[in-house]
Amino acid sequence: MDIEQLKAFIFVANTKSFTRTAEILNVVQSTVTSRIQMLEKQLGKDLFERDKRNIKLTESGSVFLPYAERILELNNEGLKAIQLENGFRDHLIIGTTHALWDYVLFESIDNFQQTHPEVSLTLVTEHSDILIRKMIDGLIDVAIVFYPINHANIIMELIIEDSFVLVADSNFTIPDHFVLRKDLKNYNYIHLNWGGTFTGWFREVSSNQDCHLQVDHVSLLLKFLKTRNGLGFLPNAVAKRLIQQDEVVIVPFHTDIAVPKRSIYLLKRKMTKSMESSELLTNVLKEAFL
Repeated sequence: MDIEQLKAFIFVANTKSFTRTAEILNVVQSTVTSRIQMLEKQLGKDLFERDKRNIKLTESGSVFLPYAERILELNNEGLKAIQLENGFRDHLIIGTTHALWDYVLFESIDNFQQTHPEVSLTLVTEHSDILIRKMIDGLIDVAIVFYPINHANIIMELIIEDSFVLVADSNFTIPDHFVLRKDLKNYNYIHLNWGGTFTGWFREVSSNQDCHLQVDHVSLLLKFLKTRNGLGFLPNAVAKRLIQQDEVVIVPFHTDIAVPKRSIYLLKRKMTKSMESSELLTNVLKEAFL
């Protein structure tokens, strides 16, 4: 058996899909099928039960899976050890969203690497669903995401229950009364859809009315808040840093529909090596939200 066969087996076992495994490994589906068949031939056992709709592990496949995962882990650790011969003790891959990198975590990551020069880092920016998929696929060591996950190889920890606040540019004249939901359109409201519970909540708040301007990036929102003297919603964790930098101010907002909460989770992959560095890093990341 070889490493590519084991990778194909592990990814099919986790994704329950030959097609998805082929996408992950960047090969055609027939290659995945061939690798599984060769592995089954070498082991003398069927590893999967297949029909037109479902793929599941056989009893032999379930027995073999943890051993295959360990072999692959040892292979990765060996490659990492060779790559770290240039003086780094550990290498960690960390992923989160653009907004959290830019407005919550950048300073903490920068300080961490300056105080731990023996640890090399790779930073990945993606949406939560893609980060979770990469965690499952073993491509990321640590991630901060907005959705929970239950997986045998991933440790999950709730960091905070965040919320949303209405903000404006720091030069905005704050009214002496609460802004009501019916008032948003009169204040040059700029919409950034934060997904999750925010999407349904804002749909109710706005009575499904289209917004005059929608953006998909915090930096764009901030620019339009300044040029349009408008309003927009930010997660509190993001707004807090921008308030400290005197870039935005909170505008009092009142609605009879409660502003939703947004859970932020820290995910870390179970590993036999790099555990000390992973613990140090995750503590730094968590402290950034305090």
